Amino acid sequence: MLKICSIILEVIAGFFLFIVTLLAYMSGMPAGWKLMSLGLFLLPAVVVMAIGLALTRFRFWKRDTGVVLLSVTGCTLFAVFTMACMLMSEEFRKLFIDGAGNPFGSYVVGTAVNAALAALGWYLVKKGADKAEPPATMQPV
Repeated sequence: MLKICSIILEVIAGFFLFIVTLLAYMSGMPAGWKLMSLGLFLLPAVVVMAIGLALTRFRFWKRDTGVVLLSVTGCTLFAVFTMACMLMSEEFRKLFIDGAGNPFGSYVVGTAVNAALAALGWYLVKKGADKAEPPATMQPV
């Protein structure tokens, strides 16, 4: 039961991290407001992730955290790619209010945040896989 609650909390933490990575792509915000909004959503992500990991006594924290980071990065890249494809359509661009333009304009910051999360996630998964125990069906008798 604790493992199920831990997974649910890790999914919630992933949602908050997804918001952080999407906000990194947003343009039109002053740098101070952008950093404040990133921190505002990063704080609950870290707290919820820590609670989820604490439920399993931080047993496989590297692997679990790495999986969450890689999942968030993949989902964010898919969302940004989808938005970019939709922006190629003239009909979709007409839906924007006059002068509003593309809300995803800060590609450098967004890509840097996603690259950092992906690299950290990959590193944690690789380090966590070394210490993971084999499934119960694979253990010698």
